[in-house]
Amino acid sequence: MSNKNKIRGGVPVMGFISPNNSYDTYPVIEPLYGIDGLRNVDSMDELICISTERRRAGMIVGVFGGSIYFKLKDVEWDGSINDWDEIELTLKKDIIRHIDKEIPTGLIDNINTVFELSNTPIEGSEHVYLNGLLLENGTDNDYIIYENVIVFNYSLIENMNLKCSYRTI
Repeated sequence: MSNKNKIRGGVPVMGFISPNNSYDTYPVIEPLYGIDGLRNVDSMDELICISTERRRAGMIVGVFGGSIYFKLKDVEWDGSINDWDEIELTLKKDIIRHIDKEIPTGLIDNINTVFELSNTPIEGSEHVYLNGLLLENGTDNDYIIYENVIVFNYSLIENMNLKCSYRTI
């Protein structure tokens, strides 16, 4: 096999490769996979000291065992923390779901003011509609929401159409 056809730094595979340490010079063969992929370092100093040849804009690095994550900016790097943006990674169990046009349970009978949603909305994410009009949350407005319960400041008249869209975990 000629030198031209030899593989340097690894073997061809179908999938993403990330090294376990930073001692290799080029952990992957093709730049399209990025250099290092997702990796962890033990300190902020190690994050800042990742060499230029190992950096690719958009790479994500966990610091302190992955307790916080940083993404490398697509700028001219100055070798400081300013090269990085702290980001929040959401675990799969915390995926945000969007609930659209749910009809809350509760009687619309000229008396009832309390209605229940099937999930607890993320605070401030709810949009409550009465006959297609967006209502305002707050004690001086249309309703207050406690966990998954909507309490109106007035009773709803029969045949009104109540819907709520929101985000939940």
